[in-house]
Amino acid sequence: MKKLYNIFIIIFLILFLTACAPIQAEPVTIVETIVVTETVEVENTERIDELESEVQQYQNLIANLNDLLKNIYYVYGEGGGTWVEGIGFALEYKNKFYLITAGHAVDGEWGIHKNLGFKSIDNEWIYPKLLTYEVTDTVPDYAIYYSDKIDNGLEYDLNNSEPDYRLGINKLIQENNNWGVDGECGSPIIDLDGEVIGIHVGYLSDIDNVLEAIDSLEK
Repeated sequence: MKKLYNIFIIIFLILFLTACAPIQAEPVTIVETIVVTETVEVENTERIDELESEVQQYQNLIANLNDLLKNIYYVYGEGGGTWVEGIGFALEYKNKFYLITAGHAVDGEWGIHKNLGFKSIDNEWIYPKLLTYEVTDTVPDYAIYYSDKIDNGLEYDLNNSEPDYRLGINKLIQENNNWGVDGECGSPIIDLDGEVIGIHVGYLSDIDNVLEAIDSLEK
């Protein structure tokens, strides 16, 4: 009986130890994820760079609009029963400053007005001295004035680049379409760098005609 009791104890201990033994975890399999990247070739990258450059120029043009408008003037004159109105602008050339407007604002179908007044956006009136002007059926068409009250002006560009824009008093800035609009003749035509390339006279009168005329005055 005692022998059977001992056997029972041994079996019990075996079962107890087996139940308390640590459970071995099954090995974990690590799955590697491979990311496949596809390279897309973009054609015509030069054009993309050009567009990005143009966008930057548009942003610069808008950012500098206030400074540009400081050089824009409302032009008005009357006398002899006729009147004329238009736009003028200050131009810097060889470290001197001039007031420019359309030639037919001085000499047009309504008569001759040499004593035009130029009003700034700050409502300051200037009555400059007329240096020279020219009016033809096509081009050139310009009038050049001088006043010692002018100490700043727009820069110019002889490349005549596009797109180009017209600066004015009422519409401020708009894409140039060479359509004649009453009251807008004499407006500067600028490029994306804000530099003058011509004068709006119902079409574009190149700024180089003005510069050549100034050079002739100095000879």
